[in-house]
Amino acid sequence: MTKPLAVLLHEKMVPGSKLVSKFEELDYRVVTVMDPADLPVVAKKERPMLVVADLTSRRGDVLAAIGALQADETTSHIPVLAYAPREDEKQREAALKVGVKILATDATILPHLPQFVEHALSLD
Repeated sequence: MTKPLAVLLHEKMVPGSKLVSKFEELDYRVVTVMDPADLPVVAKKERPMLVVADLTSRRGDVLAAIGALQADETTSHIPVLAYAPREDEKQREAALKVGVKILATDATILPHLPQFVEHALSLD
């Protein structure tokens, strides 16, 4: 049986590389993306079960990339779990508005990843 796939958008090594390892422990394959503009294209091609995105990027607009992913009928069903350095109400509202299903912080994403993934994949 093929392992489920997660697409991970990040540019920082921590927690990015640790997330890759954690997903592999959970028996997932992981495709990493560094440029937010590539996220919708990679998700459309790879058809992941889940997208995990670091909202902090110097390379581009992560929220716009998530919005493009959610606006495309071929990828709009893919749940998005995002994380940011700290809780920020404005960022939370903007993330939820573009289609982020769960928003975590850098500190909570790793220790709670299995629960976040389970929640993101559950049907509403």
